[in-house]
Amino acid sequence: MRKVPVSLLLTALLSVLAVNSFADSDSKLSDEFIDAQPRIQLYMAYAEFKMGNHQLAQQMWLSIGGSGRAEALFNLANMYAQGVGVKQNLKQAVSLYRESAEAGSRSSAYQLGIIYLNSSGFQNEERARYWLTVAALDGDNDAANLLAGLVNNDSSDPMSEVQALLINGETSLALDKLQTLAEARPANIRAITRLAWLYESGLAVERDLARAAELFMQAAEAGDAEAQYAISVMYQTGVGKPQNGQQALYWLERSAAQGFQTAMNKLTDKTAK
Repeated sequence: MRKVPVSLLLTALLSVLAVNSFADSDSKLSDEFIDAQPRIQLYMAYAEFKMGNHQLAQQMWLSIGGSGRAEALFNLANMYAQGVGVKQNLKQAVSLYRESAEAGSRSSAYQLGIIYLNSSGFQNEERARYWLTVAALDGDNDAANLLAGLVNNDSSDPMSEVQALLINGETSLALDKLQTLAEARPANIRAITRLAWLYESGLAVERDLARAAELFMQAAEAGDAEAQYAISVMYQTGVGKPQNGQQALYWLERSAAQGFQTAMNKLTDKTAK
């Protein structure tokens, strides 16, 4: 029988205890949420986050298990990495990203690669290469490009630089770089989506849902799957856009068609009903 390191057992046990105690001690989680499938719980938590209910979204993500665990941990890690809804804590973010990556999240593997590549106090090229490889093998093109850059001694990817700035708390510099990339000709569509997220969350700028919606729509129309999903949720919830079920479904289908996993999960649930 293969021995499991004691440290891993302790980490897993503490995670379970933390989630259970948080869920049991809080009465804000509705029966509808508690009884829902993990993919629906993820959607509900994301919707609350987009409405600015960061504490409730955090509680929801903490309580999600099963097939939704990896994505929930990724979202929690993002909160700690960038200080949205919680005090920024990169050490906690790294721990959550690692747990999420080990549960199968390629997005978390990519973020770990970025942190180990660029973040002061965490820089470790060997670990960066490992996690970028994990993400690349799972189909992450950004991770593959960064790995190729490392091989060629050129790791200058503008969006990875933005991520590093945000993680390091240099939000003003990140904002300036995003705006430059978004206004370039041709524009960097990923930068437009990330800029929209800043306006939606209120990180580095004053929260402005109208501006966030405008940017998400620009990126969605240009074909960015993440932005298409974000605008779908806005139409579904009526936050940032007028509530419109047809438009919500339209953009959800477009995002899912590009393989955006959260959109695919939500669409599967809708068609199953």
